Amino acid sequence: MKPRGIPVFIIALTFFTLVFAIECKARTFQNEPDGYNGIFWGTPVGDLSSMEHAGKDKNVPGISLYRRIGEDLSYGRARLVSIEYGFAGGLLTSVTLRVNSLLEYLLMKEEAIRRYGKGKEMDPFSERFVWEGKRTTIMLISAFDMS
Repeated sequence: MKPRGIPVFIIALTFFTLVFAIECKARTFQNEPDGYNGIFWGTPVGDLSSMEHAGKDKNVPGISLYRRIGEDLSYGRARLVSIEYGFAGGLLTSVTLRVNSLLEYLLMKEEAIRRYGKGKEMDPFSERFVWEGKRTTIMLISAFDMS
């Protein structure tokens, strides 16, 4: 019997995301952010220096993605592949942090829990957590099924 495994090329293409997005929720969580890295939700992209256009969001129509030139690509102890700022109608609405390995995902999860508390497990059979606040929803989603 051949052992099951994930081909190396799939692992290389797999990424994890931590998404910050504007939401109107009734509850909050500890240290709820009002943006990311000093940029507040609703900030016009034209007001920001050192931003370069990174394309359109393939998953969410109407969102233009930008990256900040020279930005520190770390989140706690996790080394990020990229930080993408999403703008709808020219205003900041989301931020996506990406890593490319299981170890970096686990380090990102550790930092999110340190900053925001445990969060709510979205699915007990996979690595998906959510923190819902008054203005911000954070989703930690693994591309690997950890069950």
